[in-house]
Amino acid sequence: MKKLLCILLAALMLCISFAGCESKGESAVELKFIDNPQTDADYMNNAKIKSLTQLGNTYRLKKAIEKAKNGEDVNIVYLGGSITEGDILQLEERYAKRSYNYFKDTFGKGDGENVHYFNSGYRGTGSILGALRCEDDVLSYEPDIVFIEYAVNDGGDESDKDGFECVIRDCLEYKTQPAVVLLFARMENGGTSQDWKKEIGRHYDLPMISYADGITYLFDTGAMKWQEFSGDYTHPTAYGGEVIASFINYFYDEVNRLPAPEADITMPEKLFSGLYANAHLLTKNSYELTDETKGSWKKGSSGDHFPNGWTKQFDEANEPIVFEFTGKNAYVIYPSSDSATFGVLVCKVYLNGELVATKEFDEHVQGGWMYSTIGTLKQSPKGGDYRIEITAKENNPKCDLQVLAVAYTD
Repeated sequence: MKKLLCILLAALMLCISFAGCESKGESAVELKFIDNPQTDADYMNNAKIKSLTQLGNTYRLKKAIEKAKNGEDVNIVYLGGSITEGDILQLEERYAKRSYNYFKDTFGKGDGENVHYFNSGYRGTGSILGALRCEDDVLSYEPDIVFIEYAVNDGGDESDKDGFECVIRDCLEYKTQPAVVLLFARMENGGTSQDWKKEIGRHYDLPMISYADGITYLFDTGAMKWQEFSGDYTHPTAYGGEVIASFINYFYDEVNRLPAPEADITMPEKLFSGLYANAHLLTKNSYELTDETKGSWKKGSSGDHFPNGWTKQFDEANEPIVFEFTGKNAYVIYPSSDSATFGVLVCKVYLNGELVATKEFDEHVQGGWMYSTIGTLKQSPKGGDYRIEITAKENNPKCDLQVLAVAYTD
C-alpha cells in the first residue's frame, strides 16, 4: 500500500511539473471585459479584447494549428514596413518574433522545430511594393499563415487600397491556402489607415487585429504612456513589441478556443482594379542580361533591401539597359538618394513594338536614404510584349543611377 501511494504521489508531481496536467495547445479561458479595472492586468485584459477587431473566418488558421500540433511543417510569414521589420530592436524583442515564439511553443510539436519564421518587413514601404514583391518575399516561403501590416505606411489613395487588396488576394489564392491576418498600427498622433483596411478585411471575412485600438484604450485610460510603447513617433520599444505580441497571442488563443468554421472563405469579387496582382520581380537573380542589353550598367545595387539590381556608375557612358517581357502592367523600382551625384532615370517604354511612353524619375531626393520607390511605366488592360530601355538624361549622363528591380503583372 505504501509503495502504491509513493507511485501515485510521483505521478501527481510529474503531472504538476507539466503545467498542472494541461496538454500543450489546450484551449485558453475566455477573457471577459472588466468594467472597473483596478490593476495593470485588468487593463491589459481589456486592451486585448479591444484589439481583436474581427475573428473572421478561421478555417485556414485552425488547419495550420492542427498541422503544427501534428508535427507537420508550418510557415509563418510577416509582411509589412519598419514596424514589422523591427530592426531597431533585438530579434527576440520584435513583435513578429515574439508572436512566432508563442505559436511555436503553444502549438508546435515537441520543441516546435516544425514551425518556421520568415520576416519580410521592409522599412519605408507600403502595400503597393508589398504586392509587387509578394511572389518573392511571401509566396516563395510556401506560407501557412501570413500577417500583413501596412496601416501607417499607406495613405488613402485608390492605388494604396488596390495594392493592399492585391496582396490579400495573391495570398488567399496561393496553392498553400494560407490564413491571412491583418494587423493595424498607429502613430503617436493617431495616424492610421486602418478604417479603410477594416472595410477590405470585412469584405474578405479576414481575421483582423488592431493593436492601434488596443494601445489607444491603454493611453485613454492612463494605463500606459506613449513613451513606454515607442521611442519615437511610431516604432515600438521592446515593451511595445511585447504588447503587440500579447494581442496576437490572445487572438491565437481565441482561435484555438472556439470551434472551427465549417467552410473556407468564399472569394468575393474584387473591390479595386487589381493593377498590382500576380506580379513578378526582375532582378539579377531572376533575369539575365547579355552584354548588349546590359549597356553601361553593372550587376548589383545598394538600394534599401534590393541588392540584386543594376547600377550605372558616375561616368559619361550612357548605353541603355534593356528589359523584355510579356505582361500587362509594368513598373520600375529605384532608390531615392540624398546624394547630389544621383541623376534622372529615363525609361522608354515600348509595347508590341510601339513607343507608348517615356517616363522620367529623379533619383536625387532631399533627405532620401536609398529607400525603394515605385515608378509606373505602363498600365495596359490587354498587355503584350514589353521592351524597356533605361538610361540617364542626355543632358546629364555623368551621374549615378540604380535600377533595383523591374516588375510586371500577368
